Amino acid sequence: MAVNSIDGSSQVHQMRMQMRKMDGTGGGQGQGQNGMRDIMQSLSVEDRNSLREQMSSVDQSKRADIISQMKQIDKNSMSSEDYFQSLLDIINNNTQTSSQTSTATSALYA
Repeated sequence: MAVNSIDGSSQVHQMRMQMRKMDGTGGGQGQGQNGMRDIMQSLSVEDRNSLREQMSSVDQSKRADIISQMKQIDKNSMSSEDYFQSLLDIINNNTQTSSQTSTATSALYA
């Protein structure tokens, strides 16, 4: 009997972990590429491809911060076009800041 209770609690634990992974809280498959799955699901195929292309040019050190900013956008309160534009604006703002900083640093040391 004790074996059955261990198996039962093990199954319950496994089910909880699977549920956490599906909703993204467990750090498993639900989060995708550092949370990009939730962002990408709301976009058209063309917008997804464009966003992937834009994100591929982002410095790895800034990527997590950009994704965090993207996740804060309330996609339910805007059209898909406005949502996509907001995502691009976040990328552009972060990459322009980086570009301006490196340009200013280059001018300083030139």
